[in-house]
Amino acid sequence: MSKVKNAGDIWVPTKEVASKILSIQIENSINEVQVNLNNKSFYEHALINKSAECVVKIAPELKGTIILDDYIRKLPLDKTEFIYNSVYSKTGGVLNLFNPEIKEDMDEILKNLIKDKCDKNKAIEQWKKVKSEFWSGLTPELVWAGGGKVENLLLVDFNKQLTLIMENRQFYTKGSAIIAAIEVLRAWQVTPREEFDNKTPMEIIIEERKEIYNKKIELIKSMNIESDF
Repeated sequence: MSKVKNAGDIWVPTKEVASKILSIQIENSINEVQVNLNNKSFYEHALINKSAECVVKIAPELKGTIILDDYIRKLPLDKTEFIYNSVYSKTGGVLNLFNPEIKEDMDEILKNLIKDKCDKNKAIEQWKKVKSEFWSGLTPELVWAGGGKVENLLLVDFNKQLTLIMENRQFYTKGSAIIAAIEVLRAWQVTPREEFDNKTPMEIIIEERKEIYNKKIELIKSMNIESDF
């Protein structure tokens, strides 16, 4: 299988996964606090100022690049960010690195809740807090929130471990490579880490995403922005 240059050679089962790694890194980095933005994240600064100029201010080397375009797409520059179905445009982070893209018409949990509640707004209110196998046990509201600095560090750690395990193995189909990679991911995510008080990566990721979610919701409410989340 191929390798991709991303902070050194790493093993990836498909080119799509290589692209998703970068997308996850960007999605998480917009939530990181930036000292030069008065301790606000790119997400917060863009929401308050209705502009993506903060990214170029902090990382001028991105100007004119495809990566900058990806940053801009992920910033809250229009109302679609706050509609429930924006969650299907999110990556789901490292826990969902090998999962296929999720679309609304695939979401049976939401469909069934709408059917049971007969009120879409009430259904969405419940749905956003339900853990979903679509997103490897994350709730829609945590998928929407995104990860942060810690999850990006864990993503790098996982990629290193995956490479050590897989780089000398031979796979004859993409499917078999992805299945093997998922098995490594599922074992990694439940292995306690001493440097994080013996919490598992999954626990650490959920904890960080909850903090990010609460911070975003607090800002959104303070700005009187209508949001399904």
